[in-house]
Amino acid sequence: MNHISESELIDVVIQWLHENAHTNGSAKVEITPDIDLIASGVLTSLGIIELLMFIEGRTNRRIDLTEVEPSEFSVVKSLCRIALGSQNGMYKHADSR
Repeated sequence: MNHISESELIDVVIQWLHENAHTNGSAKVEITPDIDLIASGVLTSLGIIELLMFIEGRTNRRIDLTEVEPSEFSVVKSLCRIALGSQNGMYKHADSR
């Protein structure tokens, strides 16, 4: 997939999370675009790496996290924005809209 919109990528990521995430405990966690995947227990740090690899495969781009705050790549919407910024050859922090 060479080009994907932010909303399409968010939908694909949420679907992947439903299929691959393991929540801590028995309570189900609602996965939304604004959920913090690590704080909510949806993913471990290893799960985040697996998710990054999945997103890179979907966008056909490497995600550069060298200038990204850790809190940005643990939230679905921010992570998708980072990935699409990488896809377009640029990245803007989520709060610099």
